[in-house]
Amino acid sequence: MRYVVTGGTGFVGAYVVRDLLKAGHDVTVYDLQPNLEFLEDVLGEPPHDVRVVSGDVRDLPLLLRTFREAQPERVVHLASTLGAGSEFNPLRTVQVNIEGTIHAFEAALEVGAEKVVWASSIAVFGPTSLRSGEGIANDDYHAPVRLYGACKTFLEQLTLNYRRERQLDAVGLRFAVVYGYGKALTVERGSRAVHLTELIEKPAMDEPAVVPYGDDVQNLVYVEDVARAVVLASQALGTQPAGLNVGGEDVLLRDAAAIVQELLPDADIEVQPGIRDGSAGYDLSTTREQIGYEPAFSLREGLRRTINAMRLKAGLPQIEG
Repeated sequence: MRYVVTGGTGFVGAYVVRDLLKAGHDVTVYDLQPNLEFLEDVLGEPPHDVRVVSGDVRDLPLLLRTFREAQPERVVHLASTLGAGSEFNPLRTVQVNIEGTIHAFEAALEVGAEKVVWASSIAVFGPTSLRSGEGIANDDYHAPVRLYGACKTFLEQLTLNYRRERQLDAVGLRFAVVYGYGKALTVERGSRAVHLTELIEKPAMDEPAVVPYGDDVQNLVYVEDVARAVVLASQALGTQPAGLNVGGEDVLLRDAAAIVQELLPDADIEVQPGIRDGSAGYDLSTTREQIGYEPAFSLREGLRRTINAMRLKAGLPQIEG
């Protein structure tokens, strides 16, 4: 099957491309600044079987030309500004996240693609610390507190419009707090995941770490689970909700730090008290029903794999589980 993946050399995108290639699909990547080194790291070999186009999702003519040449049957749209970085340039954020997604939808319609999967976010729900009740259902109310989440909420409504008015089969996947090898790429681009650098990356590199928000409960989902959810969603025609929750395991950050300490007994990890805003309690039952997704990796295994990937890249000894 033919795929176009926007943002396909980014943190999540590279793993999606890897899984698609393993399954025998034809993949074209459209990325603003293709990171071929990271894509090669994830693939384990040079990306000879991937066509990579350097382009901006705001450039509709180039995007249309790429789609016409690739003739995708499935589209995975991951290109986006991120988290905190979205707050500093509202115009660019709206242009990339909203206009860019409209462009992806229009290009998919132009070539008759059968499915579009795009990256929504749990940010549509806002901080769980501000909500009452237990758990967040897939159809729970949206209460974004930042521009990034507000854009994603708008895009879920846009998805319903394109289904209703244009018969486009599209769905957004609301990723929880994604971790894994390559997460540092998102921190550089303005994600709100600096605490994961302290939690995972610094201990993996044998550097002292100070983990903030030790009393915060977050849903941590391993990047390979997220990639698998994307592939599953791309193969599930006729999904009903505009967005689907994609998560992993709820955990206190201090407990996650304790797991890292067990994996790296000599690590120098200090955990500070405090709560950020909470991001946990997401119900995955609708996602399970719609696309068959369940997280396959425990938090411990995901952390072990992440640490070993980082240490392999740095030439450090591997750890046991």
